[in-house]
Amino acid sequence: MQESKIYKYRLKLTKNKALRFISHLDWQNLILKIFRRCELELVLSQGFNKMPKVSYSPALPIFLESNCELVNFQVYKPLSDSFLEDFKKNSPKGIEVLSITPIEDKKEPKSLENYLQWARYEAIINQEKKSIYNLDKLRYIIDKCLSCQELLINKKTKKGLEKTINYRNSLKSFEIKDDNVLSFVLKVGQNEEIPALRADEFLKKIFPSISFLKIKRVEFFDSNLKVI
Repeated sequence: MQESKIYKYRLKLTKNKALRFISHLDWQNLILKIFRRCELELVLSQGFNKMPKVSYSPALPIFLESNCELVNFQVYKPLSDSFLEDFKKNSPKGIEVLSITPIEDKKEPKSLENYLQWARYEAIINQEKKSIYNLDKLRYIIDKCLSCQELLINKKTKKGLEKTINYRNSLKSFEIKDDNVLSFVLKVGQNEEIPALRADEFLKKIFPSISFLKIKRVEFFDSNLKVI
């Protein structure tokens, strides 16, 4: 019996506005609902509990926005010319399609959780509450953070036990782009050697007294720091 041809695609989406309040699971369910409304014939996994072969970029913490959320999916028919229009029509405010790219690799595409290894974030400082941190002090703290050997953060395990983890290797770069915008690259995805670090937890550790108007994920990188 001849196998059906499978078409693979990657969507790049925004997750902004009110969508910053929804969880990663709700985001996954939302994307699947949009696909169903677009009448896509998604490829399903094998086994008893069949699931659509859809892969998502690493979870974005609640209250953060993003301009680079990725979704890999597989369908039995090539996308129609009206797909982007249909997707937009069935999407809530906060989702914008930035690009859609065919995946030419004949092999099973890696899970995005394994493929994506780093992400760049931008955080806008609340100017009204920045008085205790002038620009020189911000630069001093950033330089000290980059030169240190340890970045210790307490985390609770699934069993409720508190564990101190050194996240220094999880920080790749850190700088001030403008007077009130911080730009930094953190580890994401799954990697046993370097633990993933949440942007909100990182900022809370480094600047416990600063209020941020907005924290946004702006781009992903692979293990070689190539932009995805």
